[in-house]
Amino acid sequence: MEISPDILHTAGARRFFEYWDSLPKRGFVPDRKDFNPAAIYSLMPSVSLLEIMSPERVEIRLLGTDLVDRIGIEVTGGNYLESFEPALRPAYLNILNTQITFPCGRRTVLKTREESGILSRVEVLSLPLTHDAVGNPLILSCFEPTESIGYEHGGREVKNFDDIQWIDIGAGVPAA
Repeated sequence: MEISPDILHTAGARRFFEYWDSLPKRGFVPDRKDFNPAAIYSLMPSVSLLEIMSPERVEIRLLGTDLVDRIGIEVTGGNYLESFEPALRPAYLNILNTQITFPCGRRTVLKTREESGILSRVEVLSLPLTHDAVGNPLILSCFEPTESIGYEHGGREVKNFDDIQWIDIGAGVPAA
C-alpha cells in the first residue's frame, strides 16, 4: 500500500510504515508473530507496542530505549493511559477503539512534556497488529520528535493531540 508522502513528515515514520506494510496480512492487519524487531533495529529505540486489555488498561508491552530516556523512567508493563492528562484518556480510548475496529493507521502529532519539563511535538505513526496467540489487539507505534516548543514545570505527560490523521490500510478511513 502506498500512502501520500505529505502525511508522514519524518524519515523514521515513513520507513516504519514501509516495514509494517511489507508484513503478511489477514483482514488488512498483520499478526504479532510476523513482526520481527530485527528488521527495523535502527527504529526500535523509538518504537512502542501496546496491548489493549480493557477500557481501563492499555498495557505497555514494549518501550524502546529512546522513549525510556525521553520520559525518564522505564514503564514497560505499566498502563499507558496513566501517561495522559486524565481529561484526555476517554478521547484516547475512543481513538484506539476506532483504529482497531475500523481498522486503519493513524498519524498523530502529540504535545508532550518530558520528565525534564521540556515541551515537545512528536510525530507518532500507530498501526494495528492482531495477536492470535492472546486475542487482544495491539498497537505498534513509532515516535519521532519534530521540535521542542518550550518548558513547563511538571513530570512527564501527554498534554494534547495537536493533529490526528487516519491512514487507509485497505479498509478505508473513519469519517473525520
